Amino acid sequence: MTTKATSRSARPASRLRTPTLTDRLERIDELNLGRLGLICVQERIPDDYTRWEVAFEVDGQPAQLSCVAPSEFGGVPHGLDGDILNGILAIFLEQGAPESGEVLTTPHQILQRAGLDTGGRYYQVLRASLHRLNSAKFVTQNAWRAHGQRRWTTQTFSLVEGLAYDSDDQTLGKGSVIHIRLPKPLVMSVRSKFIKPLDPILLEQLERPLARSVYRLLDAKRYDPTDPQVITMELHMSLISWGQECKLKDLVPSRIKRTLEKAHDDLKACGYLLAVEYQGLGSGQEIVYRFGDGSNFGMDLAARITQYGVGHYVAQGIVQTVPREDLLHRLAKAEFLLRRDRERIQNRAGFVVTVLKDDGVRYPDPEGFVSPTAVSDPPPPPRPWVEEDVEVVRRVREEELRAQPRAAQADAILARLRLLCGVHVVKMGTPRMSAIHQAITEGVLDAVVVEREMMTAVFEGRTEAFLKALVREASDRRRQGQGALLEG
Repeated sequence: MTTKATSRSARPASRLRTPTLTDRLERIDELNLGRLGLICVQERIPDDYTRWEVAFEVDGQPAQLSCVAPSEFGGVPHGLDGDILNGILAIFLEQGAPESGEVLTTPHQILQRAGLDTGGRYYQVLRASLHRLNSAKFVTQNAWRAHGQRRWTTQTFSLVEGLAYDSDDQTLGKGSVIHIRLPKPLVMSVRSKFIKPLDPILLEQLERPLARSVYRLLDAKRYDPTDPQVITMELHMSLISWGQECKLKDLVPSRIKRTLEKAHDDLKACGYLLAVEYQGLGSGQEIVYRFGDGSNFGMDLAARITQYGVGHYVAQGIVQTVPREDLLHRLAKAEFLLRRDRERIQNRAGFVVTVLKDDGVRYPDPEGFVSPTAVSDPPPPPRPWVEEDVEVVRRVREEELRAQPRAAQADAILARLRLLCGVHVVKMGTPRMSAIHQAITEGVLDAVVVEREMMTAVFEGRTEAFLKALVREASDRRRQGQGALLEG
């Protein structure tokens, strides 16, 4: 993974949704995920691609990456898994980046934040992707950057450590609620701001999952991990090493070129890449990327600036000269002040330009302003629309469950227990599970309460203990109920 760089400071193609204003929210990538390329860039992989291992050097020291994944959910994470994980990260940030790493969301929200279509087969794609991200195990030996401690560490994790969802069967739909827990190394990294921006407009334009995956990997490699303010304009890499970084199974040089060709074409067409060159012959070939940063680099921020009447070239100049994190902070501050003092500010364009060029001396952060880059600060309360969406879905599901006859409630609970508790249900045996069914049918166990406690237990990893306690409670309550009838 050794690269030479010239630096400066600072879908078939997956079906994309029609972009809306809410899609222009900031998109970010965690720098370890991006640089290490833990998700294979290919949209489709062979059935037997269930492991990979890559050895390289970091600061002159040996490092190694490995992944082992079961074949049950489609092998190693790949293709759209990168979009989906990026969507989960976006929701994690929106919900305040809690230290626990917990995300409470819906399939619709994940697909929306991932930039994918929110209908049809993509709910099935999401389910398979979540299980791949949950079941694949990664080891990053001397390769994971602990940004706050400024050192390289070894970590073992799944990209989704905890996964539970509420569904009547093995599918996901708009009526599902998903509980996710992100791994601690990733959470700590995001909270310490070891992150980089992704251009949402560029992501919208790249229709191929392959092109989006290569963009995320390339863009992360442009950032110096020891000083993320330094961004390279040129990358030189061994072609075979680059194939390994993309986690391609076939590392024949000609096939690496052929696999990446369409992604290169897409990235050149949108101005992100100026050129892709190959030097040398055979297995000794190098690949050279020259970055154009043409019309799309910073376009998302330039578009926000021009909507206040600022000229296009002035906006582009600001984007190119002000570090992106500073610009995000200043632009949010300008928008806050425009809302607060809209009747007093006469020249909006001039005011915005002045604030964007100011380092905080003339326009310090006003009272009540919350910077969008302050991830490690105490998290704000969840955005109301996120909380409302999940709570509405949960409430509707519980109302639908209560509206059913008790026998149907019992059937629904047993189906969810089999789905979410899997092998533990088998171990408990049919007689014990029948006792739970009968207790719900007789009304001595509340189906809604059982469902809530089941979801909590699954998410916290104490499924077996929950089932044993539930069987005991069902037996005790049925016995008490029958005793009361005899006494009466």
